[in-house]
Amino acid sequence: MRFIKKDYVRILEWSFKITYLLLGLATFNVFLYSSPIQPLLVKLCLVLGMLTLLGRLIFFRDYIKTPGWIVLGLFCASFLLSIIVNRSYGQAASDLKWLIWTGMLFFLLYACDSSRSVQAYKKEFTVVAHIIMIYGALSAAAGLIMMKTLYYKAWFTGDGETMFAGFRWERLWGIYTDPNYGGVLSTAAILMCLYFLLEKKGLLKKFLYIIMIVLNCGYLVFSDSRTAEVCLIAAVGFWFIYSAVMKKSKIKGVCISLVVMAAFAAAFLGGSSYLKSEVSTQVQKQMDIKLKKDAAGKPKQTLNDQQTRHDKSRKQGVKDDFSSGRIALWTGGLEVWKTKPVLGTGYNSFLPFVKDRLPDSYLINNPQGEYVSLHNTYLNILAYQGIVGFVIYAAFMILVLIRWWRGQRFVKAEDRNYIAVLSACVIIAAISMLFLLDGLYTNSPGSFALWTFLGYLMHYTVKEGGSFVQIQENMEKQ
Repeated sequence: MRFIKKDYVRILEWSFKITYLLLGLATFNVFLYSSPIQPLLVKLCLVLGMLTLLGRLIFFRDYIKTPGWIVLGLFCASFLLSIIVNRSYGQAASDLKWLIWTGMLFFLLYACDSSRSVQAYKKEFTVVAHIIMIYGALSAAAGLIMMKTLYYKAWFTGDGETMFAGFRWERLWGIYTDPNYGGVLSTAAILMCLYFLLEKKGLLKKFLYIIMIVLNCGYLVFSDSRTAEVCLIAAVGFWFIYSAVMKKSKIKGVCISLVVMAAFAAAFLGGSSYLKSEVSTQVQKQMDIKLKKDAAGKPKQTLNDQQTRHDKSRKQGVKDDFSSGRIALWTGGLEVWKTKPVLGTGYNSFLPFVKDRLPDSYLINNPQGEYVSLHNTYLNILAYQGIVGFVIYAAFMILVLIRWWRGQRFVKAEDRNYIAVLSACVIIAAISMLFLLDGLYTNSPGSFALWTFLGYLMHYTVKEGGSFVQIQENMEKQ
């Protein structure tokens, strides 16, 4: 007889997931980032994570059916090897902390209980999705109010990091530490609202979801995040095509979906471009006038005034370089990888390694400061963990794609939108990883969505399709 009930473990799992989600939201909230709340959530996550892991070990047979968990274990082993070979840079302790967080992503968020029903995880998704949707809507509303009232504030944290809130550089930052992360979160929230708009009954509920969609769309447009725009178009396009294919529409139906998707993309990009050029430009002009009035008569330059001047130079820089410096950053990252291609530099030892081995690198010699991230998670993996870590992660991605593809044959009609929204959110996270530090090496809402929702998808294939062998046998019978 086991000395702990399974129900207790499930309570711990729920508690950990919600706490981790709140941690991700707080980490990218400019007003909570350096507050006492964030470290409190970190400690709570670690305690709940440890207890949840212990509980899962007792019932480990219910979790080992999760597809790809062995590959993810190898990825963690690769991370550990990178830490060991780069220990001379004095960052081993810091990197071990991130190894623990990585393990939590894989074995506490992604790994699911095969004994639980699809319906149970649907209920779990409903809870976490509503937290994201409500937070996204409230944050978007706060940001739009800041924009309307010409709110802008800049300050330094205790660690010397510069924080910005409100409207800055013709972009709506709002309450987010970076408008790109805010835009990506709004994109995911829009897709979730769309799902519940289709699934839920009642005019009041539908009205509330529409309001949340409008608010998040407003933030997405004025955040001027090209990353978020690409994510939205790709996710909505996927949903259109997926729905047409799953309904077994004829080629004509699929073509119509493609045309509708193209029309949506053109309308969205055209409309958002017009709004940004007309509204954001006018707001920035009013903001400049306000800042000049506020700074008038002051003997010293304020941080706000300094930043306004700096923003204008950066705006011109964006016009000169469409990639916003990312191409130079990625090129520098590849140079680092070539210097240590097999096991990489480690995560926190990345910057000390660059200073030691490549002192002339763009990564530490540029107007923006020193980069510890390459603004591309896939290149980060290559640089931090070398070709070994990159190949292992690529193998996991291929395994998951194959599993997802083969499992579509067994998706029930009533679950199509559920699979569509989960897949769309995973696509959003995967695309954001091309341009941001997301998904790995950070506790972000994107990391939560990627691994939690991917876990739900893989759990569905296990419950409805079985193992790879069972899926193949079922396909042969059909």
